[in-house]
Amino acid sequence: MQTKYFDIHAHLNCKDFDVDRDEVIERCKEEGVLVNNVGTSLVTSREVCALAESAAADEHLYATVGVHPTDWEQGFDEKEFRALAEHPRVIAIGECGLDYFHMKDENERVEQKKLFEQHIVLAESVQKPLMLHVRSMLQSPQQAYNDVLEILNAYPQVRAHAHFFAGDWSIAQRYLDRDISLSFTGVITFARQYDEVIRKIPRDMLLAETDAPFVAPEPYRGRRGEPLYVREVVEKLAEIRGEAPEELAEALLHNALSRFAIGT
Repeated sequence: MQTKYFDIHAHLNCKDFDVDRDEVIERCKEEGVLVNNVGTSLVTSREVCALAESAAADEHLYATVGVHPTDWEQGFDEKEFRALAEHPRVIAIGECGLDYFHMKDENERVEQKKLFEQHIVLAESVQKPLMLHVRSMLQSPQQAYNDVLEILNAYPQVRAHAHFFAGDWSIAQRYLDRDISLSFTGVITFARQYDEVIRKIPRDMLLAETDAPFVAPEPYRGRRGEPLYVREVVEKLAEIRGEAPEELAEALLHNALSRFAIGT
């Protein structure tokens, strides 16, 4: 099957797939969907690496390794993560960044920033891009995005991608100016606040994802998400942008392969 799509952010290692993981992977292979599975801890980072090299993967799965910002108390084992980061199927470092949505106090902000910088240093060393997770408090919708950008600007050589982008166009412009690409999930099939950014973003800076098993798109909303549903995300992106779905799918696949230096 010809490759048609790249779900650049999923979590097939999650227990939600324990019953039928191989079948889910096989459906992706049959429909030409590449999948990047993203770790959120040392344990899950090892899991996504094992998935990527499994027989079931058949070179359709990639991995991203790191510690989710809300799990900052785990710490960051630089030696262990460096070994994982050098794995040939690992294409990015993360998901990392700042998540202020449930932040308890100022100490947590400090610790999240420290953890984020550890990821940046590793990404710079192994020359792989960051997979950013950025989430602000409702009362300060730009704060986490601003803080991530301020930290990244001290490392101009480090490449990055912002997963599940939820900022407005003013934030998007600043990220795009820093050469940070943006991706969107199935949420865009039932929420309209992303439309302006989706319409305005240059095509070569746009990517698609599912964040499976979370946020399944219409018509699967409320059910377990799967990487295969990246098709619905691409179709909605094309509708919002007024483009042909097949042409956009081809462009987004090229963007993903280029952004994550696959096949180069």
